[in-house]
Amino acid sequence: MPAPYAAEDKRTELVRAAKRLLYEQGFQRTTLADVAGTAKVPLGNVYYYFKTKEALAEAVIASHEAALRERFASWTTDHRDPRLRLRCLVRAPLDSGDEVIQFGCPHGSLCQELEKLGPDAPLARAGARLLAVYIDWADEQFRELGAGRRESRALAADLVAAVQGTMLLAHTMRSSEMLVRQLRRVERWLDDALSTRPRSRS
Repeated sequence: MPAPYAAEDKRTELVRAAKRLLYEQGFQRTTLADVAGTAKVPLGNVYYYFKTKEALAEAVIASHEAALRERFASWTTDHRDPRLRLRCLVRAPLDSGDEVIQFGCPHGSLCQELEKLGPDAPLARAGARLLAVYIDWADEQFRELGAGRRESRALAADLVAAVQGTMLLAHTMRSSEMLVRQLRRVERWLDDALSTRPRSRS
């Protein structure tokens, strides 16, 4: 028997299940029936909250975005120096290294798949918004360190591309050693990029 949930709990459980399934098996292979089964919610009830798989995917992206912003806020609280915050971004994939090796980045892999729906597809635009959260946040850190508008944006894009590329490469090669090695290289690049910046108090 499916486990009973209150209305809001049921929606939350559906989004949580969809987030996991989209990460592990992708958007195209995931059905609403899969999500219902994983969440232990009757399939008929799913349509009360999400009329389509696309609507559920939008909710997953919004959940990812909220979690990202919460994580970035925690780094800001924990570290007064933007350098340390940026290093948190570089090292973050190591916190879930096994999953990165098996499935890739939960954000980058989802956005890459949704982009194949076409540049005008609402889900593709939503995916682009998710990766923009990374760039916007990194941009803020470089700006706080004194970089100009164009330079900070370029540095942010370079950093996010390097971290995302590392996860893609490590996943493709199924290599934890590559993940660690390449992230160390990204961190050295970051140190070089920041070497001329005034140091904030941590």
